[in-house]
Amino acid sequence: MRVLLIKHSRLFFVLILLSLISCDKESDGLLVDELDEEYRLFDYYIDKDGNEGIVAYVQYGVTSSMYPKEYKCMIVISADEGYEPWGPMGEIVLKKDSASILEFQKPSAGIAMLQSMSSLGMNRYPAQNWCFRKNKDGWISSSSWRLPTYYELRKIFGSTGENVSNLNHALLVTGGELIDDTHFYWTCIEDYDGYIVVGDLNLDYDQANRAILSSPHNSASGDKDRWLKKNKYYVRAIKYIYYYDH
Repeated sequence: MRVLLIKHSRLFFVLILLSLISCDKESDGLLVDELDEEYRLFDYYIDKDGNEGIVAYVQYGVTSSMYPKEYKCMIVISADEGYEPWGPMGEIVLKKDSASILEFQKPSAGIAMLQSMSSLGMNRYPAQNWCFRKNKDGWISSSSWRLPTYYELRKIFGSTGENVSNLNHALLVTGGELIDDTHFYWTCIEDYDGYIVVGDLNLDYDQANRAILSSPHNSASGDKDRWLKKNKYYVRAIKYIYYYDH
């Protein structure tokens, strides 16, 4: 499969925010060739480097004049998981200025965080680095293994965790590590003002020191002291695949 490989550059960091790449947007321009086989939700997946995962989300595209064949977008979650801190305290990786909250619900937000961390030194961000090491070629692309956003984890787990039992059945059958209901998982998103609302939590939005956690059956952790970037939590990598449906 061919993917659009993009070199690490500050220009890409700017462009990726502007492009607002979306799984359901037919102007992405980041589609790969047809896959060797058809994948369905909760199918086993293995990439060319031997990284294993489960198909956790499938989005159908639409036929258009730009892409004469219908295409799909697939999200794979890694079959294994890590246990890492998010990164250093007292540092803002991707400053949120006037960006709309809608921008941070799109795959472009996850890629922008990956790009920004790479420019600063990926080994400084253990959770993201654990995910990115699955990309044996070291390139950043629209289909890189990376740390998910909060919204991507909600798509994968389900809004109330309704997908976890099916994911765990697939992981059990294929020999993967099961998703534990008691685990908190790091997302790649820092503690932005307005990014997420937790009803019983009075946040002061400490972007420099906190990043957002999610758990399989809860929208977010309700204890802001848990969100400190220095803390270790579980990590699952995700991978987007955009492909033609021939």
